[in-house]
Amino acid sequence: MIEFVRNPEWKSVTVKVIVVQVMLAVLMFFFMSYQVSLINKAMVNQNAAVIGYVLKQAPQLENEIVHFITQGAQEQEIAEGKRSLAQYGYKEDMDIRDQHILSNNALPIKTAVQVLLFSIPFLLLLGWEYRKIFEKIRTITFAAEQVVEHQFGQPLPENDDGDFGALGRNFNAMAERLHNSLRQLKQEKTFLRNLLSDISHQLKTPLASLIVFNENLLDDPHMKQEMRTKFLDRSHQQLERMEWLIISLLKLARVEAGAITFQLERVRLREVMDHAVHSLRMLTDQKRQTIHIYGGEDMYLFTDEEWLTEALINLIKNALEHTPLGGRIEIIIEENSVFQTVIIRDQGEGISQADLPHIFKRFYRGKNVTKPQSIGIGLSLSKSIIEEQGGMITVESQLGKGTEFRISFSKGPR
Repeated sequence: MIEFVRNPEWKSVTVKVIVVQVMLAVLMFFFMSYQVSLINKAMVNQNAAVIGYVLKQAPQLENEIVHFITQGAQEQEIAEGKRSLAQYGYKEDMDIRDQHILSNNALPIKTAVQVLLFSIPFLLLLGWEYRKIFEKIRTITFAAEQVVEHQFGQPLPENDDGDFGALGRNFNAMAERLHNSLRQLKQEKTFLRNLLSDISHQLKTPLASLIVFNENLLDDPHMKQEMRTKFLDRSHQQLERMEWLIISLLKLARVEAGAITFQLERVRLREVMDHAVHSLRMLTDQKRQTIHIYGGEDMYLFTDEEWLTEALINLIKNALEHTPLGGRIEIIIEENSVFQTVIIRDQGEGISQADLPHIFKRFYRGKNVTKPQSIGIGLSLSKSIIEEQGGMITVESQLGKGTEFRISFSKGPR
């Protein structure tokens, strides 16, 4: 019953039916009162006629006869009168049309007609109320047809009370989820198309170089060993570059497509950083660079250790590549009441303000980049790994002074 009361349609019908019922009851009351008054008038006239006739014949019976009319008769007298009238066919079960008082009244017919007429407002009321309900149903049908046609600009009203309001909210939620799913599918399709385009574009150059090297080796069987070794060494470099590029692209594709389930566990952040730095020891030795780590001995983080290490290696390697020989890299691990933060600061050439908003884009290379072999995928991969684990990464840089990457993870539950 409570569910019916909550529906505005039910409340509207209930209130209107009660109002119409009260109005019809009042009309019925006055109609029946009028009919009863007519019958009463006919009975008074008939009794008056009987008394007038009897008193005309026997005036001495006035008190007794008037007493019967005004005060009522006894059972014995009523029975005697019925026996006398029965001789003339005047009985209780006689046809109502033979009753002189009611013969011209037609009360049953009038009452039936009145009830029939009174039912018309109910039918009109129900028709009006159901018309509004059918309008809402047609609105829902139209909205459903629009969703089928991938048109999501016709949401249903959500502020209505009752079942239609709940239906509108659930329908809009369903349509929004469907819209998001279609949008995600479109984005994944676009991502796959762009990824294939990027792979083909990035592989084109090393493949062209390998073809040239191979043709030179095939076309000149008498090539000097020194030149042959040089070509083979360059081919080896291009193959290594292609291998690294393909592996990095596959990693990036898996992360951005959401195909990886990160295994979050409580790890000591300093150990993760030490492992990342150690894996780059050969590069730091070649360039005689130093990496200094500050803090983080007692700091723990819920993260996927393997993938976070991958992201840190890319960021530290980027800092090493853009720092001059004998330069210094600083890594600061700190925390406050809200965040746990890793800061990677180099002494490189810096990034221009024009390039700064784009450095995390896949395959983006700045205009003033000093490393021609760079293809701009490491930073994009690191950003995707960090953000997929609930972190965020920002960068600040000044030309000629260096660059600072800041990685932050919320200390709340993730």
